[in-house]
Amino acid sequence: MSIYDATLTMKADLPPWPGDPPFSHQAVYAICQGDPCNVSKITLSSHFGTHIDAPYHFDDNGMHVDRIPLDDLMGSALVHEVETPDIITLEHLPDLTGVERILFKTSNGSLLSDSIFHPQYVSLDLETARHLVRSGIRLVGIDYYSIEAYEAPGDPVHHELCGNGIILLEGVDLRHIPPG
Repeated sequence: MSIYDATLTMKADLPPWPGDPPFSHQAVYAICQGDPCNVSKITLSSHFGTHIDAPYHFDDNGMHVDRIPLDDLMGSALVHEVETPDIITLEHLPDLTGVERILFKTSNGSLLSDSIFHPQYVSLDLETARHLVRSGIRLVGIDYYSIEAYEAPGDPVHHELCGNGIILLEGVDLRHIPPG
């Protein structure tokens, strides 16, 4: 099994989710300025870059991010490449037998280098989310900042997945990770 780092580097030109505070990094103490150590202040939204949407994100009774067992976040994952310009539907899904974690590699990867947020990105539809729940998937990831279409009324995909205890991994950088 190969191990890959699929996280985005936190930096000022990585766009935040619209309305969220941008990432900032500020030196508080610096050895080069005569301080005894280097200390930084970092400000960011919990929905910045590569991040987890714990079930609590859309379900008051759902698990908080600090309660997620590390076993849910570590282990084999299917990187499934999907060629669609907009919505991942049931027809795009592979056989999910034995799959617990799926990461969708889409054309979104080309958007990750931009310093602006793109509201048009590949996302999941509700029926596909329901199928993932029925299939026993524990973690779903996608290569942009949300698994759901931007400004989807009522956030049904998030409610379906988070409401059924599925962990979402968003902003996953799969550009250099092969499918499989």
